[in-house]
Amino acid sequence: MLQKIIAWDNRTLRKISKLHTPKLNTIMIMVSTSGNNGYIWFAISIPLILINRFRLVGLTMILAMLISGLMGEITIKHIVGRIRPCSKDFGKELLIKHPAHYSFPSGHTSASFAVTAVILHMLPILFIPILFYAILMGFSRMYLLVHYPTDVIAGVFLGSVCGTVAVYVSPYIPFFSF
Repeated sequence: MLQKIIAWDNRTLRKISKLHTPKLNTIMIMVSTSGNNGYIWFAISIPLILINRFRLVGLTMILAMLISGLMGEITIKHIVGRIRPCSKDFGKELLIKHPAHYSFPSGHTSASFAVTAVILHMLPILFIPILFYAILMGFSRMYLLVHYPTDVIAGVFLGSVCGTVAVYVSPYIPFFSF
């Protein structure tokens, strides 16, 4: 079973790598880079924090990213220890700097879907554009050959769970209700 999943991961990445064009390369690099250290999500959450009506939403977004980072980047990645696909030869030059850490799960995707889950529950009017960008973020990580599809799928699941947990926990954090 594991061999079939690995074979599927590799086949899928080979297909995605055939989509490379200079214009799409630029777009995917920009999308992926915007997710480095959660920059895009902080850029959205900080203004929300500054508006009293949306303060809890912004703080919950940050809490969701923190939980997903602790679970994914600090815990699961080091337990699983999966080597990134860019360490293999997919016949393409790496378009971004080789990430320093392990591959599973995708941290960019996890953070994106943690925020998406918060938005779904707390500010649903923004759900569709945020979901679109989160999907694009996950795809960009595969396109750039730094994550396998199963890394991204795990990131979607982990982020969604962490975001949902943050939604239910944040109203009980005293600092969040100032």
